[in-house]
Amino acid sequence: MRKLPYILSLLVLILLAGCDKPESDLPVNTRLGGEFSLTDQDGKPFSQDNLKGQVSILFFGYTHCPDICPAVLARVAQVYRNLDEAGLADRVQPVFITFDPERDTAEHLKEYLPWFKAEMVGLTGSLAEIRQVAEQYGVVFIKGDEEENYLFTHSDYIYLLDDQARVRKLYPADFNIDEVAADAESLL
Repeated sequence: MRKLPYILSLLVLILLAGCDKPESDLPVNTRLGGEFSLTDQDGKPFSQDNLKGQVSILFFGYTHCPDICPAVLARVAQVYRNLDEAGLADRVQPVFITFDPERDTAEHLKEYLPWFKAEMVGLTGSLAEIRQVAEQYGVVFIKGDEEENYLFTHSDYIYLLDDQARVRKLYPADFNIDEVAADAESLL
């Protein structure tokens, strides 16, 4: 009879283990990401620790981009709105990191990002800080030669991060909105 409580305890543990949400099929990318420290659109410090506890959709770009960056931000915002309609947006954070800190100040990001209606966090910092973060994510950006109204040549991947701020998937700029939303949901 002494074995009965042990067997019941073991059975309860097995049943509880089966109640957990299944792990996502998206692999963890151990080569991208890492610790960083930047400044958000409110002028407050922001690090990778601020990304933990939620799924993040991360994009690097600049606000004076004439074409790709605003189009990608609009697509990221649509993913967020789709997740909001499903009641999941409170656990998802779109994040925009500029590589143009000269023009994309915290104040400018605070004015620019609300146009996308997606509760997006905008990050800036010194050029050295931004270069470090960009390198950690494999982002390439090259400033044009113009004195004013300069443009950047840049990579344009979107990063899906899990609730531990680990990169789980990359998408091209013309990503499928439903795919990203489904992948984000799989990490919740």
